[in-house]
Amino acid sequence: MRRRLLSWLAALSLTASPQALAQPVAAASACDDHDTSSLIQAIEAELTALRADPSAPRVTHGSVTLSNQAYIDRLLLPIQRAARAGKTTLCKLLQRQIKLQPLHRRAGHVTAYYHPIISGSRTQHGPFQVPLYRRPSDEALAHKTTQDVLNGALAGQGLELCYVESLATALHVHIEGSATIALDDGSEVNLTTDGHNGHPYQNPFKLLLKDKRIPADFPTEKGKSKTQAFVTAHPEVLREYWNQNPHFVFFKETPLRGTGKFGELVAGRSIAVDPKHVPMGSLLLLKTQVAIASDDPASTSKPIARLVLAQDTGSAIVGPGRVDLFVGSGEAARVAASRTSYPGELLLLLPKRRKPTSR
Repeated sequence: MRRRLLSWLAALSLTASPQALAQPVAAASACDDHDTSSLIQAIEAELTALRADPSAPRVTHGSVTLSNQAYIDRLLLPIQRAARAGKTTLCKLLQRQIKLQPLHRRAGHVTAYYHPIISGSRTQHGPFQVPLYRRPSDEALAHKTTQDVLNGALAGQGLELCYVESLATALHVHIEGSATIALDDGSEVNLTTDGHNGHPYQNPFKLLLKDKRIPADFPTEKGKSKTQAFVTAHPEVLREYWNQNPHFVFFKETPLRGTGKFGELVAGRSIAVDPKHVPMGSLLLLKTQVAIASDDPASTSKPIARLVLAQDTGSAIVGPGRVDLFVGSGEAARVAASRTSYPGELLLLLPKRRKPTSR
């Protein structure tokens, strides 16, 4: 099984035609490249929420409709039990009892995100001058644009959760959606999103790159993003382009690191999706590549074929083939989050139809 899996991964093509992507995929090829313990954990994270409303519809695809309880009994728990028994058992179950259904006709777009750990303070002093805000109870304030906020619309309202070192750091937290703030008093606080102001999202970095504002020879440390280095060195330029994105995110404290719709996200298993196209909580197979840190220019990513769960959303995650993979914390996660941008394929796991029993 391992040899067959590795050879299949090596042959994985992410440039398949739309016709090929639209065909059902044989479950025999749908094994998994990640550790089983994380899969067990990711499934466990959402069982309580699904059991709280057992009759509610969870997955509807074509003529198939599964309630929360049916999805638990026929898919999540069998996959979890097989994962506890080991990779061989999991692969056999996928081959014999599961069918895979593509959710989009064309190759999708896969990125990655992570949970940063950054320096900050509860008070505005020294290097800590840029606030991260909690959501205002006044809806008029909650709908202020980014430009309004950066010009002081929320100042003096007692909404500051903490302060970070730069505008670039603050925008970084907005984009990632969560962070652990290592406070200057030795404690730390976890933040997660608490909604936004209701305005549409524009990626400030894409606007900046489109205008070619970053000099090609701008000095950048090895392994670091040239764009991040430039906006850190030129906060006035960052402010100019962040102002062009009216969408502004609010935060709240949480005991968890990296939260989604079912609690704490699981690195390598939780994905952000567009809930208009992908059922939240659903189990899927993701085929793509993930960026890695490497001194070898020919080895900048690794292919993956992995069972994942739709446990998060994002303003920039729009469409049936748009996926953001949560990769955890730390340097390797930062590299994956900053550099992963690859085509990919997302397939919904469904239980095979039960054969009628003969009398």
